[in-house]
Amino acid sequence: MALVLNGSGAVTGLTSIPDGVLTDANLPSGAILQVVSTSPNQGGSAFSSSSTSFIDSGFSLSITPSSTSSKILVIAHGAMTQTLTGGTGCLATIYRGSTNLANGATNGFAYYENSTSSGFQWVTGTMVTLDSPSTTSSTTYKIYVRAVNNGAGAGTAYYSINYAGNGITLMEIAG
Repeated sequence: MALVLNGSGAVTGLTSIPDGVLTDANLPSGAILQVVSTSPNQGGSAFSSSSTSFIDSGFSLSITPSSTSSKILVIAHGAMTQTLTGGTGCLATIYRGSTNLANGATNGFAYYENSTSSGFQWVTGTMVTLDSPSTTSSTTYKIYVRAVNNGAGAGTAYYSINYAGNGITLMEIAG
């Protein structure tokens, strides 16, 4: 027998566990089944692109869900900037395969607009999304970046740089 606790820690019932073994299948919906993460501050050169279409930045991480009903919580963070001033920007998003999880070819989760004359200032962007990949195959999540032209030209968009706290964390959550 196993105790089931509610959010305040109070016992709300008893659940029988077959053969006395706790497995992913025995865990309630919302339980965290596994966590994978890149090392923070991977270092290396920043990714750059002047494309106004999303381009793979090379930052990625894979997870193999244990059930097709599992959800994957994706948390990605890194510094971003772009070279021009006056309303140009850098947009970052998360892809699973060829699917932009921000819904649409031009949408993203983190945006930096350089509207000052000082230019080239790095800011940290954090992206969070809950995905339902519906598979038990290895699934790769990648960071894509694009330059944004708000009337002043596209400039060059940059994502991540040494010691900027870049990284990706994936959590499998029972469905």
